[in-house]
Amino acid sequence: MTEKKKVGEEEMTFFHPDLFEVPEGEPPYLKGYQCKKCGKIWFPKFLPCPNPDCWSEEMETIKLSRRGKIYSATDVYIGQPTMREYMPMVMAYVDLPEGVRVFTQLEGKIGSFRCGDEVELIAGPIRDNRKNQPIIGYKFKKVS
Repeated sequence: MTEKKKVGEEEMTFFHPDLFEVPEGEPPYLKGYQCKKCGKIWFPKFLPCPNPDCWSEEMETIKLSRRGKIYSATDVYIGQPTMREYMPMVMAYVDLPEGVRVFTQLEGKIGSFRCGDEVELIAGPIRDNRKNQPIIGYKFKKVS
């Protein structure tokens, strides 16, 4: 799922607007989904709630924390054709304070990330579309 938005004169394609929001003039955030029955937070949204003691279909959208810690990271040197311009890249799992683990790209130099590093959510190009235009998605960068 993608969404097109005008940013200045340029039309940008945003990847998964159901997961990621870039409000005008505000920092981006990930959308978590909290079950109204059991309170568990999920990312991405699952219906029904995957909690085996719950199975509710009522979810509330919440803003997830913009900062987290790297759980695991790896350097990637080969990717699909639409990602080659962004190679090499770093992929990681980031743990957020809400108890959610997010799979993401990291913005920065390969070999520079370690487990436990604090990172912050940003918006940036994650790959190109078929017209070789960047698709904007969520990434994390090291907190300086």
